[in-house]
Amino acid sequence: MSADEPPHPDAGGGQKPDSRSLREILKLRPRKVQNYRLEAGSPLHGMFLNRMENDRDLKIIITANDAETGVGKSTLAFALAASWHPIYTGEEWSADDYATYDVGTYLDRYRDVEPGAVLLMEEAEQLDARRSMAGENVDFSHYWMAMRVRQVVSILTLPSTSALDKRLWQLADVWINVECRGRASVYDIGVNSFTGKMTTGFVCEQEWPDLSGHPEMQKLDQKKEEKIARGLSDIDSESAEKQEPEEAEREEKKRVAQELRNNDALDLNGEEIGEIVGRSDTWVYEHTEKPE
Repeated sequence: MSADEPPHPDAGGGQKPDSRSLREILKLRPRKVQNYRLEAGSPLHGMFLNRMENDRDLKIIITANDAETGVGKSTLAFALAASWHPIYTGEEWSADDYATYDVGTYLDRYRDVEPGAVLLMEEAEQLDARRSMAGENVDFSHYWMAMRVRQVVSILTLPSTSALDKRLWQLADVWINVECRGRASVYDIGVNSFTGKMTTGFVCEQEWPDLSGHPEMQKLDQKKEEKIARGLSDIDSESAEKQEPEEAEREEKKRVAQELRNNDALDLNGEEIGEIVGRSDTWVYEHTEKPE
């Protein structure tokens, strides 16, 4: 297999012979982004294909060494999104449609996008439950646990590994740490079945060029400027402030359980919903209503 051909979707440590036609192989190649093309034979692209062709979501977190800014986290996120999104959706990736700084917008778009779509959420440190008990933050962790079989790629950018709590890290599949502008290390993320401890394994190095001239990258930069100009998004915490934390958490679990039960796309039973919200299936059925 040449370096320009993608690995077989079931490839593990070694690649299996690929019996697909040339047309199929070309269809699964990363799309060109300006003068850059992600290598089709890269392990990172192989992970993407493996997830998509096995009807699984792919969750990626991008950070930077020493929380350094201006090293290209957003550019890398864009490069991956624009490389992958057209393969299965048949459309070019758009910052207006698939990039956001808002938790609620991300969740809404996840419900509606086609399989193979790539969603990008910038500055995801706002999701750290240690910093806020806002409903949207709790909501996100529950939904991310359930997001697994819609073939959607989620890319979150963070300043550093400390900017997100342990639970969300454990729900991710891939960690990419930018070491300097244009170069990063890729790791897969796992959880030890016995200790519950998160593990990481080095996968490969990843490089990318400056893509600041691309129209969608410029839109992404504009979104960032608008975010800075208006400050952090207003978080509706009035109801949480009026309630005791325990009561607020109980009400949030009820709301999330009902939304999960109503969501046909996720197709979860009571036991699965209970696992997500930390309650029994009996609790789920007692505190939610059957969808109409």
